[in-house]
Amino acid sequence: MPFAAARRLTRPGEPASERGPAVPPRSPSPWPAAYPFKPHGRFLPWLKQNQGEIISEWVDRLGQLSPPYRRRPTSEFFVTATGAFLANLQALEHGDPARIDQFIDFITKKRLDAGFPLSDVQKAFELFREIVVERLCAPELADLLAESVPQINACLAYTIHRFSDYFQKMHERSLRRHAANLERKVRTRTAELAESEKRYKTLVNEINDGYFVVQGERIVFANRAFCDMHGASEEGVVGRPFFRFVETGDRQRVMEALWEALAKRSPEGELEYSRSGRSPEEAVTEMRYKVVDLGQGPVTIGICRDISQRVALEATIREHERMAYVGHVAASLSHEIRNPLSTCTLNMMILNDKLDLSGFDRRRLEITVRELTRLEDILKQLLDLARPLQLETEAVELKAVAEDCADLLAGKAAEKRIELRQRHAPRLAPVVADAAKLEQALLNLLLNAIESVDAGGRITIWTRQTADSQGSWAELGVHDNGPGIAPEVRAGLFAPFATNKAQGTGLGLSNVKRILEAHDGRVLVKSRPGLGATFSLRLPCRA
Repeated sequence: MPFAAARRLTRPGEPASERGPAVPPRSPSPWPAAYPFKPHGRFLPWLKQNQGEIISEWVDRLGQLSPPYRRRPTSEFFVTATGAFLANLQALEHGDPARIDQFIDFITKKRLDAGFPLSDVQKAFELFREIVVERLCAPELADLLAESVPQINACLAYTIHRFSDYFQKMHERSLRRHAANLERKVRTRTAELAESEKRYKTLVNEINDGYFVVQGERIVFANRAFCDMHGASEEGVVGRPFFRFVETGDRQRVMEALWEALAKRSPEGELEYSRSGRSPEEAVTEMRYKVVDLGQGPVTIGICRDISQRVALEATIREHERMAYVGHVAASLSHEIRNPLSTCTLNMMILNDKLDLSGFDRRRLEITVRELTRLEDILKQLLDLARPLQLETEAVELKAVAEDCADLLAGKAAEKRIELRQRHAPRLAPVVADAAKLEQALLNLLLNAIESVDAGGRITIWTRQTADSQGSWAELGVHDNGPGIAPEVRAGLFAPFATNKAQGTGLGLSNVKRILEAHDGRVLVKSRPGLGATFSLRLPCRA
């Protein structure tokens, strides 16, 4: 669909009630500082070029989103999807959110009047990001992904927060109106007030974001999303201090911000914190809060949302950028170093065979050959890290992989008097995997364990089936009773070149992670100082 035609937002003959919001000419307003935005690159031309296809797919998905949406006519979806697309496009192109503001005012009234749950409308907004990112995941568009995600996130974050703020203001006005009229209409309005409160609580509970009210430092109201997000029931939330649901390291900063807001030094704001009782990668939370007076003293109301996936996606993009740089360096090293290095190694080996050296002179030559061979091995690891993994999958018995690796390293373990134990679950189904790559990953973990454990130590290898919130897994694990991993080392454990060994390259664990991710798997690490380390390689169980 041409860009000019899409700006009409309606088709000839459509009733006025189905038309999109009017957009009078106006000078661009600055993009809000809370949503950092820097338009650049080739993303906007691509977006305009694919406008018609994106709007068509958006219309199709809206018709399948939920029962309320399935009951609406397709012509309405054309109007709303086109309006939302053009609002996002104007914001991305000019850094001006005015059209987003106008569209949100239009769609909020329209959807609330029709009785739509707020969560459904939020999901409809999210479809824009899903459709665009899915298309940009195509291999030929991979270079646009890193450029586009921050821009799309800026638009979507602004849209969702603007939409949530609109509802929050409606809720505020309603509560003030009820408080002002309570004394003179207490008899006649009790039933109406109770029904209104029930209706608004239902709407708040339908929001995907957590909504809460704090008086002093205790929570006096929280919606279902807030309770689910923080892993508690409503009874376990209301009446408890807010800081109980914040990770220990963030508590002081969060509570100081809330107290400062109550003191009117900064009556509103936003911050990020980690929720307590959750793993760090699943607990990143963004909160926006504001102090209001509902007639019975000031309270802090706020909205919080889980941004773990967004943070993880941004981290993945940064990791891909780092790996692209490593690939460039590896290619240069291969060209400039590998051939001379191989020549030197070969010549040294020939000299070692032909020269009649004795004593320390022969020892010097042997050390030189060994170190040249080690350099070639480091270069090979670097090249392996830079190349895309090519998997040759088949049905693989994890028990057989574990036994083969244990046999290969049995001699090395015996030299240090280390006991290798194995525990395998009976009747564990085969997994679809590349056996050679799995062996490479397991050997890396076993070699690290052998180097970490003191003489007389113990290493345990196991296989089993397990499950978590993300699915069912076949697990291959290694545990040692060595000194464990220091907390300051764990943060960068799988980063390329991160090592605390004198002779290490820091590429082994990075390759382990790449191999598991290529199999759609995961690597989990558990360690406590003095109690050893546990690495679990989890591969998805295919139905």
